[in-house]
Amino acid sequence: MSYRDEFEKIMEGIKISPTAPKEEVDRQFLPLIQFIGKNVPEQLYKFRGCAEYSIDAFEKDELWLSKAALFNDLHDSLFFFDKDSILDSIEKMFSSGAVSPMIEAIKQVQFPNPDLQNQATEMFSSLDTKQLADIVWQSVPGFSQWLDQCFSFAKDGIRERTKMVCLSESIKSPLMWAHYADNHKGFAIGYDFRNNEITQCSNCPNRSCANIKLGAIYPVIYSDKRYDATRYGQWIVQQQVNRIIGMPVEELYDDGFLFTKAALHKSNDWYYENEWRIICSTPNLAVEQKDRYPIKKKPIAIYFGSQIPDFYRKMLMHIADEKGIPRYQMYVKNYSSKYELDYMPI
Repeated sequence: MSYRDEFEKIMEGIKISPTAPKEEVDRQFLPLIQFIGKNVPEQLYKFRGCAEYSIDAFEKDELWLSKAALFNDLHDSLFFFDKDSILDSIEKMFSSGAVSPMIEAIKQVQFPNPDLQNQATEMFSSLDTKQLADIVWQSVPGFSQWLDQCFSFAKDGIRERTKMVCLSESIKSPLMWAHYADNHKGFAIGYDFRNNEITQCSNCPNRSCANIKLGAIYPVIYSDKRYDATRYGQWIVQQQVNRIIGMPVEELYDDGFLFTKAALHKSNDWYYENEWRIICSTPNLAVEQKDRYPIKKKPIAIYFGSQIPDFYRKMLMHIADEKGIPRYQMYVKNYSSKYELDYMPI
């Protein structure tokens, strides 16, 4: 079993209730934190082209978070909902035992007029299961299309809200240099995320700071199938149906870790990236609602692409010298049988 498989097993065992006390959250997360601490590499790399904003970010010790909707993978962080299974579960809601719980729920609702409550209770008491189901199905014309709209909203939500930084274990990968460093004409920055040093805020004692940016780092899980959030889809529909028939609704899903789980699943087609992700948030809503925003993180090394123009190499070397970090040049080894790059200090 690879460490990514082991990580997936640990992560899927975590289910964080929105009402769970801090002690329970800490208890569930401890095995995950310990596992990541043992497996996070000594260096992870951010590949960049020599654009002005990339050089500026390097100079300012910034890593920029982006929402998944801006990534180059259209499936990134995308839920999978088994629609047939969800339609099945709706039908079961109106089984022979469904009417009585609904009547009991109505009795708990505080109507402004007691007569209205009595009328509602009497009305539902007179319905059989089929009549009750018909009320719901007829309340939403085109129920299947309505489900599509619900699911689309839920699927797009995570791609719009979750902010991430993508990094790689693979500094020697020709594909990474070709795809993310302008066909070897860019550079890569090395970072050390061990000892919970994710951002400059990670070990800051001032947890009441309005501008605090807290993140966690995780390995990406590669699979042939998208993350299955059918149970979440069933919950969404259940709440909508409850609203239609006047039953109480739950404002929050019972697993607050769901979006993180989905954001860490990618297709096997991307396995060559050997990716890790920092998922971050801030209580500052003006910042959190942006498509992109930076976190502060000092680099520990810089690597120059094998075809980087001399102008940019000299500029970046000067910045690296000011930071006091080592510099490395990537190159193709003439007498190696491997399809990988190598580097040497400069």
